[in-house]
Amino acid sequence: MKRIALAAMLGLAAILPAHAQTVVKHLHITSIPAELELMNQAVAEFEAANPDIKVELPFLENEAFKAKLTTLLQSADAPDVFHSWGGGVFYEQAEAGVLRPVEDIVTAEAKDAIGTAGVSAFTGPDGHLYGLARDVGEVVLWYNKALFEQAGVDPASMNTWDGFLAGVQTIKDAGITPLAIGAKDKWPAHFWWSKLVVRLAGQEGFEAAARGEGDGFAGEDFVKAGDYFLQLAALEPWQPGFAAAAYGDASGYFGDGKAAMHLMGDWDYGVMKDNSASKQGIPDDQLGILPFPTIEGGKGDPTDTLGGLSGYLFSRNASDAAVKWVEFFNSAEVQARFANANFYIPIAKGAADGMVNPFKVQVAQNIGNAHWHALFFDQALGPNVGGVVNDISAELASNAMSAQEAAELIKEALDDSN
Repeated sequence: MKRIALAAMLGLAAILPAHAQTVVKHLHITSIPAELELMNQAVAEFEAANPDIKVELPFLENEAFKAKLTTLLQSADAPDVFHSWGGGVFYEQAEAGVLRPVEDIVTAEAKDAIGTAGVSAFTGPDGHLYGLARDVGEVVLWYNKALFEQAGVDPASMNTWDGFLAGVQTIKDAGITPLAIGAKDKWPAHFWWSKLVVRLAGQEGFEAAARGEGDGFAGEDFVKAGDYFLQLAALEPWQPGFAAAAYGDASGYFGDGKAAMHLMGDWDYGVMKDNSASKQGIPDDQLGILPFPTIEGGKGDPTDTLGGLSGYLFSRNASDAAVKWVEFFNSAEVQARFANANFYIPIAKGAADGMVNPFKVQVAQNIGNAHWHALFFDQALGPNVGGVVNDISAELASNAMSAQEAAELIKEALDDSN
């Protein structure tokens, strides 16, 4: 009997894990294999130092992530940690009670590492800290120097809106696609409307409209933004099939040297390479960043930028282990690897000190010198209003909606959400 009992115990031991593990699910949107490799490397290091914690990295593509996250956070399959762009979307998640306050769990060192801006970006209206910032980014006008030279266009001539439109027409007349855009995903199109609003309305005008003051988003500057966007769309500057093209399609089209420009975040430096046929993209010496054109009479400061301050949020049932993982992953030592590989600009103090990529350095300087760094409008305004901004932008890119109607739809969405 003793032998039978011993055998049973040994059999039970064989099917039980050597130690109990807390599983941390970190939902991400990383699509570049080399970047994911760095994430997996960090996971391996963390798990080796913390054998009682297992980190999983489920993935959702950008659009699927936005579409499914709300439902996911209310389900039993909610991730412990997930990507966030902050802003109104984050505020609504906090108000809905699907996030965990972590101000008493996060260490002082982790807070100090990301600074006041990094902490405040993920502090809700109720004063609770729900996450940590990871990186800053800017939407810039990437351009292909070789195609500009081929078309005989001086980049400096495009610093004003009139000069920009003239340059677009010259590029098109040379048989070159002026601009790539992934209008199917809609958010790439919203960068055009948003950048025009940044130029025309400026920070005070945008924030007043977001508060619903006066005519709000149906005001003159926002209608003008649509009008200017339609001026560009009337030139038919986009690649063939742009309305059915996703972001990755447009990024690859630009990376293959088929379009002269692409208005996109600084992350496109890596994505356009990964989506290009050669996986090499445009060589650095042929790639440049143009300042977004100024508009005469615009209320925005010429230094104003548009972009993000991204990071991580903790869902309602996240464990202390999830916070421990994010603190490790967000440390300067780990994040420096992503900076050095040119994936993004980490906010952790010291993490970006080794960056030598001229484009990333320029973006960091742009944001540092900005009078106003506007958060992506589709995030800043929350999912309902932001979704309408994306919708009308895609329509404007196709010249399928009037500027007045576009502005009124955004105002209506804001009114309905209040």
